[in-house]
Amino acid sequence: MPVEGPDFICIGMPKAGTSWLYEQLSGHPDFWMPRVKELQYLNHRRPPLRHVDRHLRQIDRPAAQRERPAKRASDAAQRAFLAEIKALAGQDMNIERYVALFRHKSTRISGDISPPYVSLREDVIAEIARRLPEVKILLLVREPIERLWSGISMNHRKGKFDASVLEHPKRFEEYFLEARLDDHLFPTRVLNRWRRMAPNVQFRSFLFDDIVAHAAGVRHDVLAFLGADEEKGGGPLPPDYNRKANAPKLPLSEGIKEVLLGHFADEIRTCAELFGGSAQQWVQRYEL
Repeated sequence: MPVEGPDFICIGMPKAGTSWLYEQLSGHPDFWMPRVKELQYLNHRRPPLRHVDRHLRQIDRPAAQRERPAKRASDAAQRAFLAEIKALAGQDMNIERYVALFRHKSTRISGDISPPYVSLREDVIAEIARRLPEVKILLLVREPIERLWSGISMNHRKGKFDASVLEHPKRFEEYFLEARLDDHLFPTRVLNRWRRMAPNVQFRSFLFDDIVAHAAGVRHDVLAFLGADEEKGGGPLPPDYNRKANAPKLPLSEGIKEVLLGHFADEIRTCAELFGGSAQQWVQRYEL
């Protein structure tokens, strides 16, 4: 039976497979996914929602001029959703308005995949648990050092990171601490925060390593968790499709690796205990 509001919320982590998840669910006939992958509504006191305008302009173009065609949901429903959420920009975050947005899903499954939700405040988590007791929460987990390095490499490709910082490990450590790059990189803290503030909400974590190695199996498990028909497949995309697979990454030197291990060694060990499975291999990877 459909539930009020989003059926699920994916709270990240960034660079841990959220784009893969969005693309797989968008192609499945049981889902109605918003054109905006990252709503980023719940993580702001007054959500700016600047990214919605581009999608509204795109959906108003003639079909031949669009960057990508509409999904299975009608353009009318998508446009109504986008117009409503745009109208909320700059206003106080309101859980009731957020819930109302998802009436456009009709009888399909729908949700919000926003990696910045990994750092949701405790009061917001408690409010989600109170107002959306049936919502399902997904956390995608990636080994902390690998995840951090993927983010740094992405910023470098975008011209937002000066690679000369990597020439001296001490200089990188100073940059790392000043930029607070480790603030949201502790998946065990995220898990414990949700266990404490929303103990009765259905919560499931999936490991990035498993998505890479066993994409079909992870997709099957995700669909089962969300209540979709696993036999319908995932649309035109194969389960192991990854449009970012060939994105170049910066080399990780031994000196920089040692700096990062100094900050993340304990977290990697704790991840192995809490998440098990392929996370146990992270300890072996760094000989911890």
